[in-house]
Amino acid sequence: MSEAATERRRAEGAPPSRAERTSGTPASGKVVPAVASAIRILRYLSTAPEPAGVSRIARDLKLNPSTCFNILRTLAAEDFVSFDPVGKTYVISWGVMDLAHGATALRGDINTIRPLMERIAHDHGVTVTLWQPISANRKVLILSAHSRSAMRIQMAMGQRLPLLIGATGRVIAAFSKLSRAELRKRFEEIRWDRPLSFEQFMAQAREAAKSGWATDEGNFATGTVSIAVPVLNDDGIAVMTATATMFTGQYDSERAAAVVADLQELAARLKYFATQ
Repeated sequence: MSEAATERRRAEGAPPSRAERTSGTPASGKVVPAVASAIRILRYLSTAPEPAGVSRIARDLKLNPSTCFNILRTLAAEDFVSFDPVGKTYVISWGVMDLAHGATALRGDINTIRPLMERIAHDHGVTVTLWQPISANRKVLILSAHSRSAMRIQMAMGQRLPLLIGATGRVIAAFSKLSRAELRKRFEEIRWDRPLSFEQFMAQAREAAKSGWATDEGNFATGTVSIAVPVLNDDGIAVMTATATMFTGQYDSERAAAVVADLQELAARLKYFATQ
């Protein structure tokens, strides 16, 4: 293609040709450094196993710390990353997922489910969260609601955890097509606060498959209990989980039954977002 034709295509807003894409030269003729750095930061955080601070991000990406800080501050202002003021760390936030909405399995505006989540959180004094598997070994927190209690468990959207950890992990193991070997591999990658054996984990997953819900009593985080139910697609696969997390002293069988009933109502409402 002639240079004049190429310039004409660019002026008309046409996407880059195959030759332009493979030549190593951007179609615009110039990379904007700040934009390129922001993209690198987002990609870094999307695969980071845990929240990261400015110094670590700048060091790993070989960025100027001041530049890195300013980009992160801008991304946080636009809700593409979340900042934890206690740990001074950043994680991917809902804004990034919102941009990618059309490419996910979710339909519509999932935030419409928030009032029900908040009611459950307030009624039971728990933290209610929605988790979505995003890779072969990770899940991400996509929505959360907290109780009004002064003492509560705080969880930030965008937080990423190993796929099989917690009550959500039992549910995902119970309602998935992962083989036993695949489950064992992912299980062995987890560091538990209160360790359990793979056989114990699988027994609890089998019980979750029968009952439709699972618990984690301090294995994930000492002093907490979580209850999870699956949000199933048309193939019976858990594409999301609805979870309630509380302090150990709040948990008993009567409360568990009431929380499960409300979480199952939430899961039924979420069915729309899990199917296409």
